[in-house]
Amino acid sequence: MTSLRRRIQILGLVLLAVTGITMTILSRLWEERADIADLAWQYAEPADGEAGSVTATWFGVSTLLFDDGETQIMIDGAFTRIPLRDILTLRRVSSDIATINYALAEYRVDRLAAIVAVHSHFDHAIDIGHIANRSSAVVLGSESTAYVARGADVPVEQYQILASGESRQFGEFTITLINSKHAPIGFGDEGWLPGQIRQPLVQPARITAWREGESYSIVIGHPRGTTLVQGSGGFIKGNLRGVSVDVVMLSVAGLAGLGQDYVAALWRETVAATGARRLYPIHYEDFTRPLGEIILFPDIVDNVARTAGWINELAAAGENPVDIQLLPFGDAIVLY
Repeated sequence: MTSLRRRIQILGLVLLAVTGITMTILSRLWEERADIADLAWQYAEPADGEAGSVTATWFGVSTLLFDDGETQIMIDGAFTRIPLRDILTLRRVSSDIATINYALAEYRVDRLAAIVAVHSHFDHAIDIGHIANRSSAVVLGSESTAYVARGADVPVEQYQILASGESRQFGEFTITLINSKHAPIGFGDEGWLPGQIRQPLVQPARITAWREGESYSIVIGHPRGTTLVQGSGGFIKGNLRGVSVDVVMLSVAGLAGLGQDYVAALWRETVAATGARRLYPIHYEDFTRPLGEIILFPDIVDNVARTAGWINELAAAGENPVDIQLLPFGDAIVLY
C-alpha cells in the first residue's frame, strides 16, 4: 500500500511538472504576435466635423457606428470584452453594463435608429439587447438574434427578423441583409459555434450559448455612398453579383489558416464583385483584451500579417486600384 501511494505521488508530481512546462510554453507562444505596423496599412484620418458627411466609427471586432448627422446605424453591438480565461473555462458571462453605458455616452450614440447583427456569436451580439433598451433602436437580424434581444427583455416591437434581400429604411440610410456564411474556421466547412439559438438567451450564459444563427452581408446604402460590411470572412459564391458599393469593411479573422487561395476567393466575391475602391479591414484584433486595446492575435491563433500580405498582393494585382486603410478605434472617419 505504501509503495502504491508513493507511485501515485510520483505520478502526480510528474503530471504537475508536465502541466507547468506546457503552460509556460503556451504562455510564451501567446505573446508571439506581429505588430499592427507589420500589416503595412495606414490609418484613415479622423473626421474634421465637416457638415453633411457620412462617418463611420469602429469599436473593435465588427462593431461600427454609421452617422450622417441625423441618423445613426450600429452594426453589431459588442462593447463587452470576455477575458480569455472565461472563454477557455466556459464560465457564464454577462454584458459589462458599465462599459456599455460609458461607450454610448463617450461616443455620443444618441440618435440610434437600428442595430444590425452580422450574426449572433457573443463577440458580435452580446450587448445588442442592452443597447436597444437604452435607445429606441430596432434590432435587425435572424431569429437567433431576436432571441438574444428577447433574453434582454427588448420589447417585441423593437426587433425584426429579415429574410435575405429584405431592406429597411432609417432616415436616409437603407439597410439590406443578404445571406452569407461564417468563415469556415470550425470543424470541416462549418464556422465556429454553428447552429441556431432556440430560446431567449438570458444572461449570464456560457459563450457557447451564442450560436451563429444566420450570417449576413450587410449593405448600407445612403444617397452619398454605399458600404458593404462583411463581418465574417465567409461568402456564398455569386450572392453579391449585381451589388455595387463604394466601400467594403472586411473581416480578416481566421483567414491565415484558410490559405491564400481562400483569401483570393473571398476578395473576388466581396471587393472585386462589388467594384469597391476602398477597403477597411475589421475583426483582426485580439478581442479578449479590454475595450480599446487593439493588438493582433498571437501568431499561433491567427497570423494576420500573413493575411495582410496576401490582401496587399490582391489589391496591387487588380484592374482597379483599391485603397486599404485601418479604422482608428473610437474616432469617426469620413466615408463619403
